[in-house]
Amino acid sequence: MEIPLMLSVYQWEQAGSFSGQTIEGKLLDLSDSGLQISSSIRLEKDMFVVIHFLQEAGLPPITARIIRIEQQDDIFHYGCMLTGLSPYQRLQLEQYIHSKLD
Repeated sequence: MEIPLMLSVYQWEQAGSFSGQTIEGKLLDLSDSGLQISSSIRLEKDMFVVIHFLQEAGLPPITARIIRIEQQDDIFHYGCMLTGLSPYQRLQLEQYIHSKLD
């Protein structure tokens, strides 16, 4: 599965502020406690990302923490732990993924 998505990445800066950027990514896999995404942009372990699905999905943004990184050629694969995902949002996400696989 390679579902396109956008990732908002936030990094802390001086004086307690933070800056963000949006990068392209793909959803590769969903597990009980997390998901795997990929991007051509190098991110760091323990960073938080906000995952934005295409508008057609009708899903709210999902926050995840990067817990594992693997590089395959020029693509980085990130194992992410989901944070603050309600059971209803999880069900919506699973239904969207199944609709993309059919």
